[in-house]
Amino acid sequence: MSLAKGVWSQFSRRSPSLGVSSKALKTALLSPDLPNGPVSFKKRSSKIQYQSPIGMEQVYPLAYEMMEKRSEQVYAKIDQITEEINSAEDGSDLKIKLLAKKDKLLADAEKFNPEVLYKVQFATNSLDVTQPVYRRALKEKWESYAKMLTMQRLETLNVIPDTLPTLEPEVDVKIRFAHNAIETYVEPGKILSSNVTSKPPVIEITEFEEVQHELYTVLIVNPDIPDIENDTFSTTLHWGLKDIPLSNVDNVIDPKKLLEDETRELISYLPPTPEKNAPTNRLAVWVFRQNGVPLEKVEVTREFFNIREFVEQNNLQAVGAHVFRSTWDRNVNRVRELYGLPKGRIFHRVRR
Repeated sequence: MSLAKGVWSQFSRRSPSLGVSSKALKTALLSPDLPNGPVSFKKRSSKIQYQSPIGMEQVYPLAYEMMEKRSEQVYAKIDQITEEINSAEDGSDLKIKLLAKKDKLLADAEKFNPEVLYKVQFATNSLDVTQPVYRRALKEKWESYAKMLTMQRLETLNVIPDTLPTLEPEVDVKIRFAHNAIETYVEPGKILSSNVTSKPPVIEITEFEEVQHELYTVLIVNPDIPDIENDTFSTTLHWGLKDIPLSNVDNVIDPKKLLEDETRELISYLPPTPEKNAPTNRLAVWVFRQNGVPLEKVEVTREFFNIREFVEQNNLQAVGAHVFRSTWDRNVNRVRELYGLPKGRIFHRVRR
């Protein structure tokens, strides 16, 4: 049995990324008796005194043998489906369905792999997202917290329906601003200093299905610009991007990379510069999948931007969103000068 050699599965047909590289850690994961004691023990004396629970040496190998046999059965099904895929016509509905089924089986085959389970728990940031089992794990983690948090903020802050009527999120959208060498992901709904948002954000879009080359549109809109003449608020387009190619591996929109192809910017980045005593501004980041079709030549206006009309005209599908907020602070005037903007208005409370 392979487990006796400290191996979960032979990797002749499996990606090395499904295993752990540390020999000590591999032994700890796959050996019932832990001859050198648990790796979490630092003292040599503690490792020497360690004894496995009674019966573990008998149960452990049997459990792993059962799981590995199940995995081998799933791989046998994968071999059958691979033959059907090879004989199916390219682009046909049958081939698309078979590829999706193969992806699901590949995830099922490794879901009990002890090394995979360890990496999902403790090495999330280094997972090989080309592997279906890791994408499934990331999706489950996203759905358990981040997805719900984002939707809660979008709805309680009325980003939905003030910008777009609804959203069925399919991707995880994260943003971060580089400022003072500190880069952290922004929690949805967080109020940020105008100094932090003075430069465009880095946007990370995580797809949970296999994506080799997809095009995306990203819009950052602010629905809280005071419209004095009409006694209401208007929407401003702060940043517009189109035809952004991404994949499972290359899933980050970096403003530096956008300089290589200026045609991907619908409109340049304008930082939020809220006016004094005006309500807190909501900056909604909307992500749209273009389904592989480049957008035709489109023109947009920054002020009085109608995002619903734009989405309908260009047949865009919203797949994810994010939101951060901005309010007036002492840095606003400096940011306005940096971008050559006029001085902001100051609003006063009116007695009734």
